[in-house]
Amino acid sequence: MHEYSLAYGLLEALVEHLRTHPVDGMVRTVHVRKGELVILSEEAIKEAWRILSEDTPLRGSELAFEVVRTRVRCRSCSYDGAAERLAPEEAWHMNIPSLACPSCGARVDIVEGKELAAVSLSVDELSECGPSPPTSDAPKGAPAREAGRPEAQGR
Repeated sequence: MHEYSLAYGLLEALVEHLRTHPVDGMVRTVHVRKGELVILSEEAIKEAWRILSEDTPLRGSELAFEVVRTRVRCRSCSYDGAAERLAPEEAWHMNIPSLACPSCGARVDIVEGKELAAVSLSVDELSECGPSPPTSDAPKGAPAREAGRPEAQGR
């Protein structure tokens, strides 16, 4: 199951990021950009995440996916934009991108649509995720906030 290794790659990178850029609170959500060309089961990667993150600072967090549409660039005519879509009956009842230039039909380079990257974290302030440590000055009832953009890449 390659979802397990993808979850592990994201987790490993984020744990390292949190080691050097700690957050004050509990990570609730890991926001992930997933290119539409990345074939994976979101349910399987979420389950792998739940298991793998158990003994880490990301324990209890969930993955939230943003699907990135395919963007292509043509070397022949310099087209740069959305990939043309194959009709559902041509693509086994799925709407998938064509990797030919919509302008001239030549082969294209994929600019976006292959990525799998953690781009941000939603963090509950310390006062929301249990008793604060004695040195904490986190305000009570503080809303969840976005932590930096770790750009952790899945492998």
